[in-house]
Amino acid sequence: MLCMLFVYRQGQSLPSEINRIAIEPRSLAIIMPTNKNTDIEFYKNMWVADYLYTVCDYPGPDCSMSCNQPSTWATLYKKTRCFTREIKKRFMSTEFFIKMDDDTFVDREYIEKLVDQYTGSKEPVYISDFILNLDYRNRALNGSYYGNGKFYMFNRPLLDCIDPNIWFWGDRNEDAVFGAMVHNGCGPDVKKVKEDDSKIWHKRYTSKNKYINLAAVSNH
Repeated sequence: MLCMLFVYRQGQSLPSEINRIAIEPRSLAIIMPTNKNTDIEFYKNMWVADYLYTVCDYPGPDCSMSCNQPSTWATLYKKTRCFTREIKKRFMSTEFFIKMDDDTFVDREYIEKLVDQYTGSKEPVYISDFILNLDYRNRALNGSYYGNGKFYMFNRPLLDCIDPNIWFWGDRNEDAVFGAMVHNGCGPDVKKVKEDDSKIWHKRYTSKNKYINLAAVSNH
């Protein structure tokens, strides 16, 4: 068993505060689509709690915004349209946004460095791990790039130009729809930044003496 003792004097910085770049709560919004299986208490006790906004199927406790329809794998793109419209209307002074799945964990210092690096950028910034969409049945989606669903981050200029009202045929992957909304609204001049996957954990968190199953109960 490992015991840890922290001793600090009044006014002295805690180890976690040393060289830390503070992110003001109004500067970052973490958008998390949820459903009945989401353990929101887990995230309320993590660093993301100060920035967390949940997207629910219906209004309820711990619900920041709701889309008033049940979400399934086939209809998650509707939830993506829903929260995009909502944050465009409601988060007028927020500079950075993260869409994060409810079975994902991300390193705080990594986010702080991204915020520091891209604060004040005038060009749309889209951070994820990109996939080329070859959807020949839908002109709005075909040829666009989209990020993986577990995590993507973007800035205010991208939110300002994104088009949540694109038309396409059939049910489509929600992250592909987000990428297409970026592609159609913002054009080709989006700065695409590849995420650092060593700082993002999906479904499993493993580090030294920790192993956490982040997806113990299957969603949808």
